[in-house]
Amino acid sequence: MATLANPRYVPRHLTARELVIDFLSNRYPREMSAQEILGVGSALGFTEQSLRMAMTRLVEQSVAANTGRGRYRLSPSGEAMRDEVRKWRHLDKLAKPWSGAWIGVFDASVPRSDRAALRRHERAMRLRGFRELQSGLWIRPANLHHTVAELRDHLRALGLHPAALVVGLHDLDDDARAKATRLWDTTTMLATYRTLADELLASKTKLERLPLDTAAAESMVLGRDVIRHINLDPVLPEELMPNRALTDLIHVMTDYDQNARQLWRRFMRAHAPRD
Repeated sequence: MATLANPRYVPRHLTARELVIDFLSNRYPREMSAQEILGVGSALGFTEQSLRMAMTRLVEQSVAANTGRGRYRLSPSGEAMRDEVRKWRHLDKLAKPWSGAWIGVFDASVPRSDRAALRRHERAMRLRGFRELQSGLWIRPANLHHTVAELRDHLRALGLHPAALVVGLHDLDDDARAKATRLWDTTTMLATYRTLADELLASKTKLERLPLDTAAAESMVLGRDVIRHINLDPVLPEELMPNRALTDLIHVMTDYDQNARQLWRRFMRAHAPRD
């Protein structure tokens, strides 16, 4: 696979769905009115139609709940999603020294007909750093603090199909072991983390000079994208990928997040509906 020594950062487009989830995930108390969502969302350039459709679909998908009187909050599954996103702060502390053992997920018996269920199943494995070694077998180093049973439970909660088997692997042959160690593009990941850290530092300086609405939008888009990269890190052992770049990125993001939260409190106050 080709890698980039200095990948260029390209911000992802923030969707109305992601915006509403972020609002509800960071709201204290937990509920938020539709008028608040519409008022703040429109200040960021989202249409009322797109925001209302996002709220409706999140309720239909059981991610959010309409508690009455036009108020919304995260559902239990949405709360689980929020907790999964928030793990980024401690991701670099999830690993333990690696014994050389592996954990495998056998999913050849998982039906492929339900595409939505299959996407959730594969997303669960990728969120825990698994990669496909060969058809029907996904694998990752057994260097997490979780036992196999605990990891199995986490994967199930994230959407792993019940037909999949999660097992410990201790005797890969030389060819399989060599292939397994090449499943993660660590060169690109490390370069990307350095690029994202630079973007955060540059943005933090720039936010002070931007109009409030523009600064709030930039901090949300960049912060959310950096957190997504951190949470998708496979948490590999030092033997496969040095973790210093990830640790540095988490530290820079923690500082950026503190400043962004202060900015967002001002933004929310400025655009909250008036009684």
